[in-house]
Amino acid sequence: MSKRQLNAAFDSEDFLAQYWQKKPVLLSKFIPNFSDSLAPEELAGLACEELVESRLVTEAEPGKWQLRHGPFKDSDFTQLPQSNWTLLVQAVDQWVEDVADIKTLFNFLPSWRIDDIMISFAAQGGSVGPHYDYYDVFLLQGQGERNWKVGDRCDFNAELVPGEELSLLQNFKSTMEFNLSAGDALYIPPRFAHWGTATNDSLCYSIGFRAPSMAEMIEGFSDFIIKDQDPAQRYEDSKAQAGLRSAEIKPELLDASYRQLTERLAQKQEFAGWFGCYVSQPKYPELIQPLDDELSPQDFAALLGDGVQLMKNPSSRFAFMESAAKDCVLLFVDGAMVSFSMKQLSNIVAFCEAPQIVPSSSNNLLVDPEITELLRQLLNQGSLLAAD
Repeated sequence: MSKRQLNAAFDSEDFLAQYWQKKPVLLSKFIPNFSDSLAPEELAGLACEELVESRLVTEAEPGKWQLRHGPFKDSDFTQLPQSNWTLLVQAVDQWVEDVADIKTLFNFLPSWRIDDIMISFAAQGGSVGPHYDYYDVFLLQGQGERNWKVGDRCDFNAELVPGEELSLLQNFKSTMEFNLSAGDALYIPPRFAHWGTATNDSLCYSIGFRAPSMAEMIEGFSDFIIKDQDPAQRYEDSKAQAGLRSAEIKPELLDASYRQLTERLAQKQEFAGWFGCYVSQPKYPELIQPLDDELSPQDFAALLGDGVQLMKNPSSRFAFMESAAKDCVLLFVDGAMVSFSMKQLSNIVAFCEAPQIVPSSSNNLLVDPEITELLRQLLNQGSLLAAD
C-alpha cells in the first residue's frame, strides 16, 4: 500500500461523472505533501541505462525543438545549457518501487488501464512543445513549478509542424492555463491539446492510460480468430447466373461471404477473451524472465514454508473478467488467459489486488491447491518474484 494518500476532498465518483474522458480539470493538492521518488540526477542515471527508454528535447531557438533518444552518457548532460531542455524517461515505475506505488492511488480506475509512469525533468523554460496524446494522462507535479496551457480537443485534421518527429501542433490556441506546484495534478483526456513549460527546474510524473485503437483491435482480433478458421470456408458464388460481363464483380454475389465474415467477427465471448489477453500484454516483456531452475510443487511448498514473500513483477500485468456466459472467471496475466470456476472469484480478485503474497497473511490463497499451483507457475515464468 502506498505511503501517499489522495486528497480527502477528491471525489472519485464526481470525477468520473464530470471529467473522465470528457474535459480537462486541475486537481489542486491531489496528493498533499507530495515528495519526489527520486532526484533529477537519479533520473538522468536511469536515462543512461541500456534497457531504459528515454528522450532528450532541447529548444535551441524559440519554436524549434530537437529530439534525441537514449541511452545517454554522463557527458550528454554536462554539456547541456542552464535552461530550455527536457529529459523524459519512460516507465520509471518498472525500475523504482516508490514510483510504482503511485499507481495504487488510482484504484478508482481499472489497474489494467494504466500504461506506465513517465517522469520528465525540465530545466527552466524546458518544454516538448504543443501536442496532444491519444490516451488519458494525469500530469502530477513534483518539485518545482510548471505552467500548462490547454487547448481544444483535436481530430485527425489537426495540422502538425512538418518534419517534426515530436508531432507538434502547427496552430495551438490556449483556452485554459494552469500553474502546478508539488502535489497538484492536471488531468488531460485523449486528444486535448496541451503545452507545458517549466517555470523553474522541475519534475513531472505523467501517469498514462492505455487505450487500444480501433485499428489495433481489428488487426489483433482478426489475427486471433484466424488461427481457428476453417480453410475450407471460402468465397462462393453458386448463385451466379449467365450473362455476367467479363471482369464484373456482382455486388449481390458478395452477400454470402460478407454475412459469414460479419458473423465470424460478431463473437463477443471470443472478443472479450482476446481483449483481456491484449491489454495484459507487458510493455517490456524482456523484463519478465523465467527461473533458471523450475520449482517443483515440493520446492515451492518448501519456499512458502520458509516464509518467502511473493512479489508481482513490476513489468507484469494482471486482470480478470467474470464471464456469465461461461459461468467462470478468466484470469489474464502477461497476455495469457486461464479459466477458473466461479467459486474461485474471491481468490482471483484478492490475488489481482494484492501487491504481494505473504505466507503469514495470505492463508486464503495458499490453502487452495488450485491457486497455489497458479502461483507456482507464475513464479516459474517470472510474473511473480520471490522477495530477497
